[in-house]
Amino acid sequence: MIKYCGIALCALAAILILKGQKSEFSGIVTLAAAVILFGIAAAEFYPTLKLLNELISGTSFEGYMSTLVKALGITLAVQFSAELCRDAGESAIASKLELVGKAEILLLCLPLINELISLAAGFMK
Repeated sequence: MIKYCGIALCALAAILILKGQKSEFSGIVTLAAAVILFGIAAAEFYPTLKLLNELISGTSFEGYMSTLVKALGITLAVQFSAELCRDAGESAIASKLELVGKAEILLLCLPLINELISLAAGFMK
């Protein structure tokens, strides 16, 4: 974790130095640091998802794993993109992107919601 904080702090120092001298390059450093840290986060998630997949395989929850991974991917991509928009001073675009991401996750989960409603209806009978 310390090395990841070091990457972020080095990028911050470079950005602050570049803002004073060549402000057009500070955006490039910001984007590069964000992509590197996003890649690190994705790599950190992989073992957890692999273990979860192993635990779920062979159970009745196996079909839900792909939905979970897709929802997680949408969440991370939207959050990453929205933060980049906010860093660029476009908070309106960021909030609309987050709304689209929530709608996409809801759309992704509609089959699961339908199955839950059917299951609840079956219990009521």
